Amino acid sequence: MPKIDAPTLAEHRETIWKRLHDGFLQAVDEEGYGALTLASIARHAGIARNTIYNYAPTKDALLVAVVKAQVEPFVAAIVEECARIDDPEARLALVVRRHLAALVPGVHGLSIVNALENILPAEVSGAIASFFQPVFAIVAGIVEQGIRAGMFRPVADVRRLVEMMVGVMHAARRSVVAGEPVEVVVAETTEFLLGGLRGRQEPGRPGRSA
Repeated sequence: MPKIDAPTLAEHRETIWKRLHDGFLQAVDEEGYGALTLASIARHAGIARNTIYNYAPTKDALLVAVVKAQVEPFVAAIVEECARIDDPEARLALVVRRHLAALVPGVHGLSIVNALENILPAEVSGAIASFFQPVFAIVAGIVEQGIRAGMFRPVADVRRLVEMMVGVMHAARRSVVAGEPVEVVVAETTEFLLGGLRGRQEPGRPGRSA
């Protein structure tokens, strides 16, 4: 039986996973994902290469596991915060702010999604995208709530509209990655999305502030 460095096997596995998680992110930052090997990941994590196979069979699988570990608490926090906000415009502003701030280059964790967006196999990108589905569901709920309240214009297909909004968010994310001030991008993105949701304003009726 292998030696464990914790009171229980579960705690040992959690300790090794944290080292592997942090070592993986450090290795990607220093070496780039394309040239990365399990041996270099193990070196950064301070563990034997064979130990990695207890957690993931390939570096792509390890990437998915690491991103999942980052995304799940991020999404859970957004869900919890949105549940405390009644106003749909304020809820949307929160989602935009949280999403873009989490993906700023240099922020440990989720910013790795930006760095690898165009080099991953489709199945890996799909797996990562699936982790954000709860956020898309929140946005759909925001749109539906705003329509019911008369704050947003009626639309024929909420799902299609949300997909368009996601496209806007991707463009905003690229601006943040390019170095644009995140506060500016958040404000512009929020107002753009809300402007589209509100539709044409009646003469003399100012738009609501995001």
